[in-house]
Amino acid sequence: MNRIYLPLAASLVLIVSLALVEGKMRDRWGTPGVEAAELGKRFDQVPKKIGDWVGEDLPVEEVTRKTAGAVNYVSRLYTNSKNRNTVNLWLIIGHSRDVCRHTPTVCYPSQGFRQTGDPLKHHIDVLGEEPAEFFTATFSKEDPSGRHLERVFWAWNHPNTDIWEAPDNARVHYGLSRALYKLYFVGNVLNDENTIDSSASVDFAKLMLPALNAALFPEKIADTVQSDIQPAGDAPAEEVPAE
Repeated sequence: MNRIYLPLAASLVLIVSLALVEGKMRDRWGTPGVEAAELGKRFDQVPKKIGDWVGEDLPVEEVTRKTAGAVNYVSRLYTNSKNRNTVNLWLIIGHSRDVCRHTPTVCYPSQGFRQTGDPLKHHIDVLGEEPAEFFTATFSKEDPSGRHLERVFWAWNHPNTDIWEAPDNARVHYGLSRALYKLYFVGNVLNDENTIDSSASVDFAKLMLPALNAALFPEKIADTVQSDIQPAGDAPAEEVPAE
């Protein structure tokens, strides 16, 4: 009899294990979006003005928010007051199953854009921090007003890592995450944009990323400040002159 029950028991364990994994990924036994909603409150700290850039909030349709899986979001157009360059910032937080699924390579073609090349990985230097890794690609579209060519940068950030990164398979990389940030910088490709680094979005990102990190990861900033404070008990003793 034991020979019959052992395979059945093993199968039951496997089924339960798979159900637990699926349930965790779908928030079946939790309140969906609670962690993401709590972290999303930090979006209020994302600055509307930084350097010469001034932001204007853009409306987002409910169907767009749901499709993106955004529990909270910032959709904002920043304009440089000196050269009038513009960059769109799109920041969301939600469950990884939704946030990973909709990338520019999916969304832009559905809006009539044509992807003009394979996505590339590009690092953006951030003053005093690790470089941020983004995917970037260009998309073109022609309409009665002319030809439009846009460059998009996108990356994800898990709240426990505090690092902007572009994994090759985001859905596998973040598979069980109930809260995940996704960030876009979008700008028109200008006539003098000869390299990726000459994009207006890169100039903007170098200013905005430190401010974003401070808003989204205040614990990291607090830990850095704390580590710079030397406890009084560890202060070196004053040297006493010899008599």
